[in-house]
Amino acid sequence: MRSLKRLHHVLIGAALLALAVAPARAADPGLTDNEITIGLFGPLSGPLIGYGLDPLNAAKMLYEEANRQGGIQGRKIKLVVEDDKCTPNDLVAVVKKLTTVDKVFLLHGGSCTAAVAAAQDFVNREKIPMVMLNAAGDNAVFPPTPYVFGSFQATQRVYGSALASFAAQQLKAKRAAIIVHDDDYGNANLKTAKAVLERAGVQVVAEERIPPNISDITAPMLKVRAAKPDVILSGAYPAPAVLIAQKYAEYGMTDIPLLQATQGIPSPSTFAKNVGNPDALKNFYHTWSFTDIGDAAIHDKYIKLYKSYYPDREPTAFFVTGLPSAFMVIAALEKAGKELTRESFVKALEQTRVKPDVMAGELAFGPNRRDALRDVIVVRFDGVKQTVMPGVYTWNGTDGM
Repeated sequence: MRSLKRLHHVLIGAALLALAVAPARAADPGLTDNEITIGLFGPLSGPLIGYGLDPLNAAKMLYEEANRQGGIQGRKIKLVVEDDKCTPNDLVAVVKKLTTVDKVFLLHGGSCTAAVAAAQDFVNREKIPMVMLNAAGDNAVFPPTPYVFGSFQATQRVYGSALASFAAQQLKAKRAAIIVHDDDYGNANLKTAKAVLERAGVQVVAEERIPPNISDITAPMLKVRAAKPDVILSGAYPAPAVLIAQKYAEYGMTDIPLLQATQGIPSPSTFAKNVGNPDALKNFYHTWSFTDIGDAAIHDKYIKLYKSYYPDREPTAFFVTGLPSAFMVIAALEKAGKELTRESFVKALEQTRVKPDVMAGELAFGPNRRDALRDVIVVRFDGVKQTVMPGVYTWNGTDGM
């Protein structure tokens, strides 16, 4: 019996010794006591570079600012930057490289929704957090998936709701025409805009679905004119948005307000130049997610910061779209604390709520929410001057679902 007791004590002692000398749990990839490695990517070449270069630079400068202030809980941010060209194949290849070769802690990138959506299965299978740079399409965040967060400049549901609310409340519209693309963006925009308009007693007299690569907008615009709307809502991308504005002026419809969703006017000055007709913009409005247009101090603050990092580059207006996602990543890393893991970062993202001065509304996620921004403003643009209209327009989280 005494021998069994001695054996029992020996075994317990050995077990305790093993626990004492056992190595601590290995840190997640991309994480050391001194560094957090982030994979940052966007379109840095090709025809869609305008969606990525300046926004990615803006995110880089915020990370460098964080490093200058001592980093995150004593860790400096290290970036691995890649070009995804805004195509699904290239973005998936970039995500796989950053995850398996560079072994980054988290992914921060994506300016085009279709490309981001193509990587969702891999990201969720690998359980690596992915925070979209400035892609905002609905099908990347609805339905929510565990590891993909985005829509920092609002989804099509938000844009459609805002334009419809503005048309009904401020313009007192009674008859509306809606032009959207025949894709997921268009479906979300149309469904939400119709719900808001109809609830406000506004009749939708025309619904035109157009392909994203349309080159002749004549037939759809003739149908819109024949429907005699007193407001036109457009969810078009930049090139079709230009065609719509040109035909709208050509057909003598400029007494009717033309309301354009954000994605169609990433650079107002370029949009006006491409339209080429001041009359087309005398009754033109667009959604915007940022305060830089209406607040010169905020605009100058971020332009000055950008130029301090990139003195030889004049940023487009779209550079601000890279700011909110970087703000959120930094805030969530801080919230997750020193004992950082990928899972604790995801939990922190779900609990983080921030309102940067450059944003029209609060950025927030939740256990079942992966779209960050639901508040936007409406801006009147005459081709030269931008005038912020009163009010902030909030999607209620149910219209269009």
